[in-house]
Order: sequence, then structure tokens, then C-alpha cells
Amino acid sequence: MQIVTFRRWINNLYLFNYKHTYTASIEHFHAHDGLELLYIHEGSGTFVINDSVFQVRPRTLILIKPFQIHYMRMESPPDYTRSILKIKVSSIGPYASSFPYLSSFLTQLLDNKMSRQLFYLTDEQAAYLENQFSEMNDILSNAPEMMHREAVLLFFYQFFSYFQRKLYTAEELSKEPFTQASTQHINNILKWINDHYKTHFKMEDIARDLHLSPNYLSKLFKEQIGKTITEYTSEKRLEEARALLHSEDLSIKQISVQTGFHSPSYLIYSFKKKFGMTPHQYAAGVKKLIHQLREKD
Repeated sequence: MQIVTFRRWINNLYLFNYKHTYTASIEHFHAHDGLELLYIHEGSGTFVINDSVFQVRPRTLILIKPFQIHYMRMESPPDYTRSILKIKVSSIGPYASSFPYLSSFLTQLLDNKMSRQLFYLTDEQAAYLENQFSEMNDILSNAPEMMHREAVLLFFYQFFSYFQRKLYTAEELSKEPFTQASTQHINNILKWINDHYKTHFKMEDIARDLHLSPNYLSKLFKEQIGKTITEYTSEKRLEEARALLHSEDLSIKQISVQTGFHSPSYLIYSFKKKFGMTPHQYAAGVKKLIHQLREKD
């Protein structure tokens, strides 16, 4: 059972974790506040975002937008080591005037669909980014706390300056790891689920629309994603429901309808089974955390 914890933003701005290593296989299907920079030092696995599946390997950089639902599965062995920075985008607004060009670029990235969000870095690019992460970790570990906010903001803008010049415009990085027909089938299945998860459907519906046999698409999806179509769809619905719980305007009944659950009671049962609390308890925790952050500000 997965238990949800509410983590407070440091300085109401960021969450940072440097070179954390997992020795066992992990998987998660979630969305979160904040713009996330995820860098994989070591490890291999699968990442799903924007209805597309990608292979993850050492020196992979992933950008995840606020509340963008994604799925990740990392195999062990080998160990999985990653560094991560999450930035609360709403908190960097006051500094935008000092970096007008970069701020405009960042706004475009957040407001529009990115052509890609996963990048395989060269040795030179990886060395640069790893050095930046290492320096920030050193500052956050050893420098006075009053310097932390500035260090994170400096890293953030330096990163996106480098990203715009060296990564997002590099044509060689636009290639996806899979080119075979089977991966195109997976992407089509993911897109179909994304278009239909709000309604009840059967395996035969996907097979009919995609002109594949039910047995073939079930086997292929399990092999590539690591879980069944039913499991994946259920987790997608739950993450969509969790995101909607951040809104005070929707009832549990409305959320159940918008996320494909046939009844509020089934949503409550499924939510508690996965997250260890009811939707009402989760929403209350969100409100409490927001209230605490506002008091701190």
C-alpha cells in the first residue's frame, strides 16, 4: 500500500535530492506540483509521458511539467541513482523581470506541448549537468541557509540557459529510443487510453479501434509497460482524481464521473487502497498544507 505524505516546499520554492540510490526495483504513476528536473545517473527502465513510452538509461534528463501525469518503472539490478529538483513555478514570478528572455522561453515551455521532454545527454552535456547538481548540493549542504534560495534560483536559470542553447535545439536528441512497429502500437494504446479513460471500456474496444487482437495488445503492453492495461488505466484514473482533489469546487461524485469511476464509493475504495487514505482525508491534507504555507509567507 502506498501512503501519501505531504512534503513542504523548502523556502516555499523547491525540493532537492542529490544522487539518491534505489537498490530495489521501483515504479510510480503520479503527478505533482512544481516543475521537475529529473536526472538519471545510473539505472535502466521505462518512462511514459504524453502518450509515449521511452527507455531510460544512464545520462537521461527528463523535464516534467506541474501536475503532468507520468509513469516510471526502474529495474533492479542495476541500482537506480537519480538527482531531482522540483521548482514551484509560481514562486519565481517576481524574478522574471531580471531574466526576460529566459522567462519568456520558460513560459512557452509550460504553456505549450513540448516536442520532447526526455533527453539523452552526451558525455560533455552530462558532465556539465552533473557538475551543476554537485555544486548546488555542496551549497545546500554547507552554506548558510540564507544563501539557499538564491543558489536554487541561480541554478534554475543557469540550467534553462544551457538547456535552451545546448539541448532543446539539438536535432540529434529528438530521436526516440524505439522505432519498431511494436512501440508505435504501445504509443497508440496509450493515446487510446488517454482519450477514453473517463468512460467504461473493454479490451475488445481497444483491439477493434487499433486493429489488433486482444491477446496481442495485452501481451505487448504488459511486456513494454510492466503492468496490464487494466492496472495502468486504474492508476491513471486515480492520479487524475488526486489532481482534481486540489480543486475546492468539485465534489467526490463529480470527480468520480470525470475520472471514469462508475460510482463515488468505488472511487473512495480504490483511492484508499492505493494511497492509504480517503479522498476526503487527502483533500483535507492539501488544504492544511496550503494554509501552513500561507501562514509562513
